[in-house]
Amino acid sequence: MAFRLGYPLAVVLTAAGLLWPVVPALMPSTSQQASDPVVVTSYDSTYSVAADGRLTAVENVTGAFPQDRHGIFRFWDVADPVDPHVRYLPVISSITMDGRPAHYETSWQNGHRYFVAKIGDPDQYVSAGSHVYRIAYTIDGVISPPATAGGRFVTTTGKDATAPGSVFLWRVVAQGWLMDMNKVHVVVALPGASQVVQCAVLTPANGPCKISGAGTRTVTLAADNLPAASGMSTRMTMALPAPAQVTLPWPVTLDQVLGTSLPLATGVGVLALIGLLVGIAWARRAHEPPPGFPVTYAPPAGLGPVQTVFIDDEQVGGHALVSTLLYQAEQGLVTLQAQSGSTWLVTGKGTPEQWAATDPVTAQVGQILGVTTAGQTFVADGAKDAGKVLTEARSSLARSASSWAGSAGLEVRAASEQVGRLLWGLALVLAIGGFIAWIGPTMLGLPFAAFVLGGLGLSRPGVGMRRSEQGRRTWSEAGGFQRLLSTTSAEDRFDFAARKDLFVAYIPYAVAFGVADRWAAKYQTATGQEPPMPLWYPVAVGHAYGGYGPSFDSFDSALSSSISAYAASQSSSSGGSGGGGGGGGGGGGSW
Repeated sequence: MAFRLGYPLAVVLTAAGLLWPVVPALMPSTSQQASDPVVVTSYDSTYSVAADGRLTAVENVTGAFPQDRHGIFRFWDVADPVDPHVRYLPVISSITMDGRPAHYETSWQNGHRYFVAKIGDPDQYVSAGSHVYRIAYTIDGVISPPATAGGRFVTTTGKDATAPGSVFLWRVVAQGWLMDMNKVHVVVALPGASQVVQCAVLTPANGPCKISGAGTRTVTLAADNLPAASGMSTRMTMALPAPAQVTLPWPVTLDQVLGTSLPLATGVGVLALIGLLVGIAWARRAHEPPPGFPVTYAPPAGLGPVQTVFIDDEQVGGHALVSTLLYQAEQGLVTLQAQSGSTWLVTGKGTPEQWAATDPVTAQVGQILGVTTAGQTFVADGAKDAGKVLTEARSSLARSASSWAGSAGLEVRAASEQVGRLLWGLALVLAIGGFIAWIGPTMLGLPFAAFVLGGLGLSRPGVGMRRSEQGRRTWSEAGGFQRLLSTTSAEDRFDFAARKDLFVAYIPYAVAFGVADRWAAKYQTATGQEPPMPLWYPVAVGHAYGGYGPSFDSFDSALSSSISAYAASQSSSSGGSGGGGGGGGGGGGSW
């Protein structure tokens, strides 16, 4: 059941790993930017637009700097506010300060919505006074279809001599510049003659700007005293047909998930499908078809409770330690004594010959607790030292059971399963690395996650080992015995009248399988009597039944509290208005 629940959980975790970058992009921003101390005395830019839609831009930003500023930053909004499929991806050509190459670092913010250039040396301030930054870059696909909306423009000049074939709609001064700008001068060189030219300063009330050159291929825009975070937008129609823009089938919020390349996203999707199919095939190959489980009326000969559970399920289960100690008591190897509170005393009773005759898993626990000599004691009292010993005993059970199964010839190594398990673990690590987006969009982790998901069966306990023919026969016997303990159907009925003593003898096995209540219910149904309490499990007051079956909660609680105390000790010691649509969004500021 727990493993079946792992599949939907794995799907949810895969989806979360793939899509987590979308969450911050969908959250509304509540931050407020303080006014920038730098004043732009002159913003002088040239935009050269080619017929294929490529923009070559040069921005000259002259700023008056106070003390204690490292430089400026410039960010570009790659999204179109109207068409979610269009991308305006900047490619920086050069950045200089006062005519010399400037140090800068680039990054993405808010997923892949904003491309940022941080200009300046973090270990050095620029001198107070005037400095000129020259930022050169290119962007493809800046010419839009003629039907593109432009928002509201205050200043309009020129006319459409013919039906417009294309539009240059652009924020020639990005609205996110955080400095006041004294003078703005922008020259736009178009691939064809302009027709209607519109312009607006994007203040809350929309202000006018100056236009010259309408009807020609070179248009000049100018404005004075732009407040911080205002910007300036223009719309210029042309008779030339619009070239193709840079588009993707998904919105910009998914760029950090799917990237900005359709062929890459398609290729990764194909690899993910292949990974899923390979994982499924490998997991199916590693699956052992179960034998038949006819009801058996005794555990496999010579096997203790943990061995019986292990050969049936290839793991020891959550009750392995308790069932082993109960089995030791039932076999006369130790005595169990309940003391005050939740303290239990385990006292060695068996002879060396008895310990040698028991199974190796049970004997190993006795050695760790130090009770293999008559009279030796172990106290489970919730203390840290007791918890350390019990933790060691519990962790040894799986190793001891696996070692026993191999040495007894019940399990053999399966090389293909071991390779598959190794690749599954490696794919899990690579999937996590891809989802963290260290080297690209989160989809790069998807092929590995798909293999992990399809091959989830490779993580099952026991993968890498396979039961031999003898092991399968023992598996069938162990599974049949588990049916006897846990089911109440007529075909599995047990003759308690003839075998009454076996009810108590099988209690440790029922505890190991986690079906002690069902085993007791079966006894009560068959006999009409309350199940007997084993003499080797004394209780302080009468019989303690948890619904059906003897209650071993006190003993289990003592072990758990000791282990928890030790675990806790280990943990504590480790220690805009106007200009709707088009590109040119973004802005900048100082730092």
